[in-house]
Amino acid sequence: MLPRTPASRAIAAALTLALATAADAAADTSKLAREGLSVQPRAPVRGKNKLCCGYPLVGDLEWALRFYWLAREEDFDEPDELDRADPDAVDLYTREGFFLGAFPEKYVWHLRMEGSGLLLDGRVLNYAGRCNYGTGTCYEQLDVTTHPFGRGAGRRPLVPFKSVAVDPRLVPIGEPLYLPEFDGMRLPDGSVHDGCVRGDDTGGGIKLRKLDFFVVTYGNFRFLLQELWGVIWVTPHIQAPRCEYLRDPR
Repeated sequence: MLPRTPASRAIAAALTLALATAADAAADTSKLAREGLSVQPRAPVRGKNKLCCGYPLVGDLEWALRFYWLAREEDFDEPDELDRADPDAVDLYTREGFFLGAFPEKYVWHLRMEGSGLLLDGRVLNYAGRCNYGTGTCYEQLDVTTHPFGRGAGRRPLVPFKSVAVDPRLVPIGEPLYLPEFDGMRLPDGSVHDGCVRGDDTGGGIKLRKLDFFVVTYGNFRFLLQELWGVIWVTPHIQAPRCEYLRDPR
């Protein structure tokens, strides 16, 4: 037998430790087997990306995506639809009972669905809740200098391609969100979206994991359907550093 050197003793010690560790691992595995359990694969870590994107609120693609836009009177430009003498025209009022005008029934239906509308004369109307006049749904005329595209929750102005409607029980109003599915999306004006939106609005149909994206016009909606082909679910992130520019000043 060759004399044992310090190096050979170190190698022997390392081998002994490795064998002991392997034996412990085998024992642990057998214990799991006796208990009827199996070793689960390690789940991917989902956390905060400090340089970009914040915390995901859900797993990938688990938040429903919808769209909304201004109901524009000019989109109902058929002569019979814009005839103010039309017997099917609907009278609209403010909550105080002031007459706003008579409009085609089809247009009024879309106005109620979208919540905000642009009239041919440039006025912007916004849903104001139920009341005792006209159809039972009243509207208010907005100041176009502060609310040119309609009003969201808490009198927040809607911002094209930035405002989203959310359930405030899950996302606070005014909270910026990062949507990775929007990052790099081409917009109708040729610019590119950075993935940042903000919870500016809510609505009766916005419950739990639903998000409505404000796109201004129906034409823009059709354009974005091509850009987001097949995307009907998104992955909102909160506290995303890249989207902090959308947070309200304190």
